[in-house]
Amino acid sequence: MKTALLKVESGSPRQAAANFFQALLDRQVVDALIVPREVPSRRMVVPALAVSGDGLSGANPFAPVAIINAARAVSRLTSRDPGVKVGAVLRPCEIRALVEMAKFQQITLEQVLIIGTDCLGTFEPADYYHLTGAGFDTDAWLAQAAGSGKAALNGTKIRTACTICDAVSPSGAHLSLHWAGCDVSRELYIACDDERVNLDALFDGGILVPHELPAARQSLIESLQTQRRELAKEMCRDFASRVADVNRLLDELAPCLGCHNCREVCPICVCRECVFDSNLFEHEPSRYLHWAAARGALELPTDTLLYHLTRMHHMGVSCVGCGQCESGCPSKIPLTLLFRTIGQQLQQLFDYVPGASVDEPPPLTTYKEHELEPR
Repeated sequence: MKTALLKVESGSPRQAAANFFQALLDRQVVDALIVPREVPSRRMVVPALAVSGDGLSGANPFAPVAIINAARAVSRLTSRDPGVKVGAVLRPCEIRALVEMAKFQQITLEQVLIIGTDCLGTFEPADYYHLTGAGFDTDAWLAQAAGSGKAALNGTKIRTACTICDAVSPSGAHLSLHWAGCDVSRELYIACDDERVNLDALFDGGILVPHELPAARQSLIESLQTQRRELAKEMCRDFASRVADVNRLLDELAPCLGCHNCREVCPICVCRECVFDSNLFEHEPSRYLHWAAARGALELPTDTLLYHLTRMHHMGVSCVGCGQCESGCPSKIPLTLLFRTIGQQLQQLFDYVPGASVDEPPPLTTYKEHELEPR
């Protein structure tokens, strides 16, 4: 990896990043960019497709919010060869999702330049909307987060998935934009895989200056990783004790509305037709009455447990821990901990790390006669 310094003018790292993205377009490093961008009111940030510098107005790759997993947006543009080089600005969990989706033939990676960013965590969209209404400033937040390693702000916590995520720095990116542990009022840092991306034009133009990453960065990241791994163990252990039997698991799932929103926002849930949208679960009224008579009472909607067990079976081993399922749940069921607790055991069982390598097939798509032996 080649590393370089990107100078920040006027104390605005956000503007420095936007200028860098424009240079990528102007020098034809990429032909289009999928980048987080503010909506006109500036109250929310969403993935946007830009093909010129004009489209980068309002670009905000550091905003601590992820209204969707942006890998889903990349999939819309690259499920088939788009015919142009597309740069995608993604957080670590979004890169992992991108890789997993490619394995399920949802993304064509050949024309995608993965641009990773550091991430210390994101707020729930509703919380971020409230913060921006109260005057939230990304550059000011970034400065305190980069130095302290703390993303929470004035009592507003980051999402559960982020508190237990140890992937602060992007892995698997062709080009990375680093800010954690840096003096962002003066400089950002770029790391690039010079076998995959040529930034000579940016070095020659003085936009980038060869430079090592600051020493403080590594110590901050290692400290955060240690803290978050310990917290993840503690939270998963506590959750496992809460769902130690079926009845207690049902208690956790009791608020489920059957809206299937967790499925809709999951980047790994890619079936064209879900079994739960088929007529398999559409029963004759007499069946419901028979079941109610046999049990004394029948909970409605039915099949809540089966739905969540099916999702865990299908997605657990490929879950990248982005937490969008819980963010999308109107009842705020602790789906992050459910999938982290179960998914981690499945991943260890199959010796599989989701999103780590595009060359490693998901266990769900492979068959080995002696896969789980010895047991």
